[in-house]
Amino acid sequence: MEFQNLPWYGQLLVFLVAGGIAIGIFYYVHYSPAQDDLNNIEIEIENIEREIKRAEQKESKLKLIREELETKQAVLEKLKAILPEKEEISAILKRIQSIITGARLRIQKYDPLSLRPREVYIENPIAIILEGNYHNLGIFFDQLSNLKKIFTVDGLNINPLTGMNRGFTIRATFTATTYLYRETKKGNTGP
Repeated sequence: MEFQNLPWYGQLLVFLVAGGIAIGIFYYVHYSPAQDDLNNIEIEIENIEREIKRAEQKESKLKLIREELETKQAVLEKLKAILPEKEEISAILKRIQSIITGARLRIQKYDPLSLRPREVYIENPIAIILEGNYHNLGIFFDQLSNLKKIFTVDGLNINPLTGMNRGFTIRATFTATTYLYRETKKGNTGP
């Protein structure tokens, strides 16, 4: 039987069956894999968006870390200005001797001790024994405190002299310490 000889409802039925088969083939051959690809793409987009959010969070943390690093670098540069370099030590030692002489004190002992490395700096102690009077010793400490470089005085001991003459009435024993900046390179520290 031919298609044209079928009654209208038969032709409609053949048309619907053929259309259903064509739609089924289209669905299973083209639409379903494309839908799966589309779902996979949506999942990938969600994963990428999550990664982008994590990257943005890390970037904001990185900005904060960079700002903190810049602040610490500025502080370090200020500290470097008051911590002498190794090359400056001899000039500083001469300056201290000049201050002692200018304060009209007599040097009994002026002995640079061995360097003491620390994490970020190196201590450079100097054992000093001076003779003079209280006023001149005060002048010396005042001028020492006005130096641009950091100095500390430890173990100050002042005793009267027995044979006082020419304005020398006391003996002061102490350790003056300056601090050197210790350059760090790639996590290592070195003097």
